[in-house]
Amino acid sequence: MSRTGGVSLLGGKLTVTTEPFFWLMAGLLGMSFGRGSPRDIIMWAAVVGFSVLVHELGHAGVCLLWGSGADIVLHGFGGATRPRDLKAFGTWRTAALNLAGCVAGAALAAAALGVLVAASVAKAAIPPVAKEILVGLVEINIWFSIFNLLPITPMDGGKLVSGLLTARWGVTGTRAAHGFGLVLGGAAALYFLKRGAFYGALLTGAMAAGEARALKTSLSMTPADADETLKAELPRALELWEKGRKDEAVEVLKALREKTGAGLIFADATLQLAFWLYILGRNAESHSIFKTLPEGDLPAPARHAYADAALTLKDYEVALRLGRTNFHDEPGPHTAVSVALAAAGLGDARETVQWLKTAIRLGLAAGELKAKDFDSVRQSEEFRELAADLNGKKS
Repeated sequence: MSRTGGVSLLGGKLTVTTEPFFWLMAGLLGMSFGRGSPRDIIMWAAVVGFSVLVHELGHAGVCLLWGSGADIVLHGFGGATRPRDLKAFGTWRTAALNLAGCVAGAALAAAALGVLVAASVAKAAIPPVAKEILVGLVEINIWFSIFNLLPITPMDGGKLVSGLLTARWGVTGTRAAHGFGLVLGGAAALYFLKRGAFYGALLTGAMAAGEARALKTSLSMTPADADETLKAELPRALELWEKGRKDEAVEVLKALREKTGAGLIFADATLQLAFWLYILGRNAESHSIFKTLPEGDLPAPARHAYADAALTLKDYEVALRLGRTNFHDEPGPHTAVSVALAAAGLGDARETVQWLKTAIRLGLAAGELKAKDFDSVRQSEEFRELAADLNGKKS
């Protein structure tokens, strides 16, 4: 999603970026709060947008209080504030950070309510539009604050509960937080759906699905994943790699795998190490590490690297299996040739020729093919027919 409206404030210590979808969300909420006229939608969208911004500024204020800059992004499901210096936030500071948005929203609601009460006591007239805006600020910020305190991630309440439980009971606390969020999110989605509040049902249903994914991930975690020292090792390896100290980066990842043995950090270090070894031309090492990873979880660049390393080492079954997937994701002549080579290595002339025809149809010049790579299927009828056809086209 592209972003617009980026603003830098306080000498660059704070940035605010807006995604276009944010205003669509604000407009939809405006329709649900207002009466549906263009004027109401615009007015309520502005109230929603301002309320979300104030909420995120509450988070940002805590960041600035403890010496960290902050970056705010207003997106389709509300907003997000990321501290630039995560090291400045321990358990309790993070808890304060999570609560600050709701505190800011409650303060805005209280301020708007105070103006309405003061005007009523003083019997002062408030213009109708201004009164609608003030009422909207009270209503929206009260509901936003309550909704954000729900213990479901990515709501502030969910982050708060997850952070506190994780700090107290480690991985077990993380799993408990996501499990509770899954149950509560699913129940909330059913509640909203029953009441005909489809936007609320969609939102809480999406959050419940996110909690389900997070719970699944947390089941793979080990105590090592909560170790801040070990967490810092992967970024350190990436920094070394970017500085050109590639062998050092590789050694850091090898040591990290030995220290963790299992879990999320181990999995990330394993995947990165296998990919880097491939880049360094250490195909045998790369291939042996890739073999320990679930193929279905490999991102596309890693899958391509694994397939190429397998082909180089004549592990044709793996190269063929991954090559088919690679072609499905990124069809192209050279990907097709790689699959053809794997098929030829297994002696499957029919599939070899099919993939070679695909490669040529996609633009591969016949002269780019190296005849010796297909010696294992050269005498087959299918390959001879292809060769004769190509020779006929040349003449």
